[in-house]
Amino acid sequence: MTERGADSKPAWALDLARSASLFFVTVTRRGLYVRAARKPIKESPMHVQSTMTGRDMALALAVVLVWALNFLVIRLGLQDLPPLFFAGLRFTITAFPAVFLFGRNGMPWRLILGAGACIGVGYFSLLFVGMKLGMPPGFAALVSQGQVVFTAIFAVAILRETPSRWQALGMIVALGGLGLAGMERMGVMNPWALGLVIAAALFWGLGNVVIRRLGRGATVDGFRLVLWMSLVPPIPNFLLSAWLEQGQWEHLTHLSGLGLFAVFYTAYASTLFGWGAWAWLLRRHSAPQIAPFSLLVPVVALVLSVVWFGEDVTPRLALASALLLGGVGLTVCEPLLARWTTARACAVGGE
Repeated sequence: MTERGADSKPAWALDLARSASLFFVTVTRRGLYVRAARKPIKESPMHVQSTMTGRDMALALAVVLVWALNFLVIRLGLQDLPPLFFAGLRFTITAFPAVFLFGRNGMPWRLILGAGACIGVGYFSLLFVGMKLGMPPGFAALVSQGQVVFTAIFAVAILRETPSRWQALGMIVALGGLGLAGMERMGVMNPWALGLVIAAALFWGLGNVVIRRLGRGATVDGFRLVLWMSLVPPIPNFLLSAWLEQGQWEHLTHLSGLGLFAVFYTAYASTLFGWGAWAWLLRRHSAPQIAPFSLLVPVVALVLSVVWFGEDVTPRLALASALLLGGVGLTVCEPLLARWTTARACAVGGE
């Protein structure tokens, strides 16, 4: 059914809504997968393709680059703005005027509030404060991937799901890497910075499970959820900023070109382009084809941070990074691994 006033919306807005409206990426007991929003793929004008074209691979890599750069751009923005105030501005610009272009489509407010509180306020606020306290961008991107492990843990505790053996192995390996990274960095950086970013990843994982729990029985449109949940963080962030930070308006009136770029990049490039393009790719290809690209984000962010900011990477930190990403990879790619294990068992049994 056509929405009221849809004809008055810009063409790009309608196209982006169509490309994002069917799918929402969540982390579940089956790894990273795509939840259809009450519509089968066959009703879409696009069809899932078995192989990725060069154009689609280039777009996936462009999203990886945009999301990796987001951590470095946050670092630039924090040079001009207090972290909580910066986070509030980012979500304000993300939400307006987008929420006037895209309706809720029946998404319940409990889902919007839960996602906004856990991911918008919990994850991003703690991430911004942790980076302000000295967490390097590359390491922050790496530790944030711990959300996959925390999601699986919360799924067990809250949803009573049982992880597969691949997921259990992935969680053990990833937690080992996270612990090794923490021991390596504990003596050379503010422990509060590391603790806050780990807590941020925990809130991200909790948010994934909250979305699944509160979204049951509702049509969940992932792109619209990202936009509407952006209404939640500004008020608590601005209130916390007024309580804990100083000189917000002075910083805003003296905002440099880089600071202004950082605010709009995190709102538009990372959110609107990143999620819109990602959803478009998920419409054309299966989740196991697209999901592994997300593992490149912390790798690219770490490399860029080393080149741009001179972030130090010791051999032990490199090993910890490999363990963390390897564990996350086992969890994310669990459907592929399970399929491969089943096929191999069938092949052996048929001999």
